Amino acid sequence: MNNNISLLDVKAFVAVVTEGSFTKAAEELGSSKAHVSRQLSQLEKALGVQLLIRTTRTLKLTEPGERFYSTSQSALAEIDKAASDAVEMNTSVSGKIRINSLGGAFGEEYLSQAIAEFAATYPDIHIDVSFDSKQVSLMDDPFDLIIRSGELPDSRMVSRHLMDMEIGLFCAPAYLKGAAPIVHPRDLKSHKCLTGTVDKWSLVNISEEVFSLHIEPAVRCANSRVLLNYAVNGMGICRLPSLYTSEYLENEQLVRAIEGWHIPPIPIHLLYTKNRYQPERLRCFIQFLCEWFRKLGK
Repeated sequence: MNNNISLLDVKAFVAVVTEGSFTKAAEELGSSKAHVSRQLSQLEKALGVQLLIRTTRTLKLTEPGERFYSTSQSALAEIDKAASDAVEMNTSVSGKIRINSLGGAFGEEYLSQAIAEFAATYPDIHIDVSFDSKQVSLMDDPFDLIIRSGELPDSRMVSRHLMDMEIGLFCAPAYLKGAAPIVHPRDLKSHKCLTGTVDKWSLVNISEEVFSLHIEPAVRCANSRVLLNYAVNGMGICRLPSLYTSEYLENEQLVRAIEGWHIPPIPIHLLYTKNRYQPERLRCFIQFLCEWFRKLGK
């Protein structure tokens, strides 16, 4: 038996038996009688058995033909159902979307709010979010979308810019009293610096001069709110999202650690694979999220 059996040939055989003639089968399939006859011959050759006994007036199934017809009918019905289910799943505005995203201020203050508003509009779409900073792949890991900050490593993905996160260096006024002045980023080397997951700090001045330095932290913690508390209590200088610090700057619990230099805003992007048959639920969420952040930036 030849294992390279054509599904179209099987469909032609089932149509011939079901309709009772080659002519009616050809009409049903939108083909010609001669083509359907060739398909049946190809199928019998591939199987190595005769399926139909053909005379000028009648068609009769052989014993192998009867069994093959019965099994093929059921199999084709299952294939049709599978195809229908796949189309429905792709076009239905329901199901699960799995996201891997950076957390911190972005996850707590922005993404969580966007998802809450999306869920109110699309209650049948369930969002499963994993917040961590480890590198994942849409090809190898079970995620539909990735949200990342900084440089984009994989050009095979579609990238949509969501926002730029404002970052600064902050400390308590009490920390600076009696401490060595900070007029250039290199002066940070002689200070207590508190870091999270980023040990390389890059700053830019008004002349667009860039200065980068590696920080040996006095304290390390991956939670920005904990670092904020450390800074407010005078433990040192930390790199934080400006979103966390505005009220502390207003009530003078924090000050900017260095003047004339700033950390460039960090771009945040939504990443997903190129797919011309993108599920409707995914298309809706991507469109909603991009529009939500566009309005946020106005």
